[in-house]
Amino acid sequence: MLPSRLTAALVATVVTLSVSAHPVQALGTTIFVDKHHPSCSDSGAGSAVQPYCSIVKAGTAATAGATVLVAAGTYSGMVTVANSGTSTDPITFTPAPGAGVTVTGGANGFKLTNRSYVVIDGFTVTNTTSHGFNVSGGAYVTISGNTVTSAGTPTSGQIGAGIKLSGTTDSTISGNVTEYNSDHGIYLASGTTRVTVVRNSSNHNARGYQRNANGIDVIGPGNSVIDNVTHDNEDSGIQFYTGGDNGLAVNNVAYNNGDHGIDNLNVIGGRIIANTIYRNCTSGINVEGSSGSFVVANNVAFDNAVYPAYNGISCDRRAGNIGIWDSAPPSTTVNHNLVWLTTTGKQYVWAGSTYNTLAGLQNASGQESAGIYGDPKVVSPATWDLQLTSTSPAIDAANSSASGARSTDILGRPRVDHPDKANSGSGTRLYDDRGAYEFQTGPPPPAPPNAALSASPAAGVVPVAVTANASASTPGDAPISTYTFDFGDGTIVGPQAGSSASHTYTTAGSYTLTVTVTDQDGLTDIAAKTISAQPSGTPPTAAVSLNQSSGPAPLAVTADASASTPGSSPISTYAFDFGDGTVVGPQAGSSASHSYTTAGSYTLTVTVTDGAGGTDDVTAGVTVTAGGGAELVANPGFETGTTGWKVTPSGSTTLTRVAGGHSGGYAGEAVNATGGTVSCTLNDSPNWAATTQAGTVTGSAWVKAAAPGQAIKLKLTEYSGSSSLGSSSSTLTLGTEWQRISVSYAVTSPGSTIDFILYISSAPSGQCFLADDLSLLHTPGSPLKAVTRQPGSSVGGTG
Repeated sequence: MLPSRLTAALVATVVTLSVSAHPVQALGTTIFVDKHHPSCSDSGAGSAVQPYCSIVKAGTAATAGATVLVAAGTYSGMVTVANSGTSTDPITFTPAPGAGVTVTGGANGFKLTNRSYVVIDGFTVTNTTSHGFNVSGGAYVTISGNTVTSAGTPTSGQIGAGIKLSGTTDSTISGNVTEYNSDHGIYLASGTTRVTVVRNSSNHNARGYQRNANGIDVIGPGNSVIDNVTHDNEDSGIQFYTGGDNGLAVNNVAYNNGDHGIDNLNVIGGRIIANTIYRNCTSGINVEGSSGSFVVANNVAFDNAVYPAYNGISCDRRAGNIGIWDSAPPSTTVNHNLVWLTTTGKQYVWAGSTYNTLAGLQNASGQESAGIYGDPKVVSPATWDLQLTSTSPAIDAANSSASGARSTDILGRPRVDHPDKANSGSGTRLYDDRGAYEFQTGPPPPAPPNAALSASPAAGVVPVAVTANASASTPGDAPISTYTFDFGDGTIVGPQAGSSASHTYTTAGSYTLTVTVTDQDGLTDIAAKTISAQPSGTPPTAAVSLNQSSGPAPLAVTADASASTPGSSPISTYAFDFGDGTVVGPQAGSSASHSYTTAGSYTLTVTVTDGAGGTDDVTAGVTVTAGGGAELVANPGFETGTTGWKVTPSGSTTLTRVAGGHSGGYAGEAVNATGGTVSCTLNDSPNWAATTQAGTVTGSAWVKAAAPGQAIKLKLTEYSGSSSLGSSSSTLTLGTEWQRISVSYAVTSPGSTIDFILYISSAPSGQCFLADDLSLLHTPGSPLKAVTRQPGSSVGGTG
């Protein structure tokens, strides 16, 4: 359990969010739901005198500007939201003032498909057969102040996350409690980006049959995880998994989780800043696989990976308070952290080498020059109260200019200068404390609000009518009272009670739009967005071609934008952002070159600007494989057909190219064309690795099915002629979302061939499975030391 003071602080935040963050729209419609009202009717008007009996009905009836006000009681799900709101008139679902409302049963408590500007605030969602909240597509969704428990069943094929977003953008998950669910507490699936997960508590989430449920699991890129508490989860407290590039984890507390406090696998561009990580089963902060371009700073990590087991799960997997494991490129930096063990053991891992002392790491790597090895002296580790005491060496010792560092701590308190401690930090403030908690004497000052701002559209040709929306702002200790919008061209709207404002830009230029959010105590916070108002002439059209878009590192890529075409004015400059921190230009030349040295998936962006200030940009993807690996698959994505692949048994199964791939436009669909069951097998034809070399081959595929539950297996077999020399396989339970399955095999006899098959042993009639982005990667040299862990697969890897 959370210590009582922290529980009270979190609950106070949730309650404040529920009451104050989303006021009823003055010009909107209020829809009433009250199952106990004697006149309730789902065929009625949804009025105060004749409310709807079910929230399900309100979900289909609510339109932009409506507030669904639900009376106390337990209601049946699934609530499907049929419409979207707008930036000025969102749709809001909330309990009536003071009412406790539970939504139970159904596949989901609330389901949103391609819906935007929807707020769901203050409910308890429990005992759903799948995800408690299931949001796919859409944008500007706010899920706040809810409690989500017992989603799904801890059985393969029947699990459910507390809150799941898939392909959703620009949204907020705030002030929720997600606990005792059968999958991740909060799950940001593939395609989810620019989502803020803030001030949530996620605990005791577990699949039960395998270690794979995290408190917060992030697969989409560009998401922020801020001020959360994650504990007692089956897997890691917070995980950024393959695809979760450029994520930020700041001011979080993670303790007593069954794997890592914060885990990062095969992701690029992560920032792990000012977190407090204690007594997790394996390495507290873990960066592994092909992960690179990481900043790990200002964290307090102590007594991790020193306990033999967690709920029967062995912890003898990965050691250290901070571990940078398989790759440690120059772009990754570790500094200004505090680590400590109450017993002897491994403190750090760098590039796979372990160090029992801070000095050992410093001398070997040059990292952690401002690191501290010392007892953090927190209030009570035994009761999980990890706030600092007055003698902690973490006080006034952080780098406030670390990318992503915040001026407030996890409880919303400002970072302050301790009068009795010499400042040993760096940055714009020399007195920030390391870790998620800021030590303060006396009663904590009131927490300020947190401003959030969206703008629609963010760019356009003048005149540009822009609506600024700050409704996702959250209060601190006092309700928000006013919003003031400065549009950056001399126009200021407010202070006003309304959380949105509109303005038309009539002059071309780049403007900084800001909102100042003020609460009833006079405390403020500011958020900003950049608005691009382009001249009224026709802007240019950007185009780019690459000499190569994939291959092993180092990969030399030349981007050519010479096919870009001007609009009303000639093109003046080209700017190339290669997606790994390298930017070339703006320059007059229409091409630029760059060598990628780290494996990963990158988005290259070219911005073309004309003489009148008009701009356009275009993107292209670049995939860099690890360390000299060679990709052996010639047709991985079925974009041009099914050449190179076949299904067996012939005549009983078919292989078709269908729309809706994992990436790109298409996938391969294997179908059982009989009325009974068959072994439905997708096979490379002919073998991709016709003549192997020494080293390791790794096969992988992205798979899903219309109906979940079937076990699919990926198998690699080495042959010399018709004789099998060995094989390796991996099994995964299919779901309705794309999942990656992979397996590695060490070549025993160079010159042999490798057979790649993906199959279901006993597939019923109809669709067997969909497959996309198949890969067979050869890495010369020694065999791999570990097999990559995949979601939904059996427990694997060393992570």
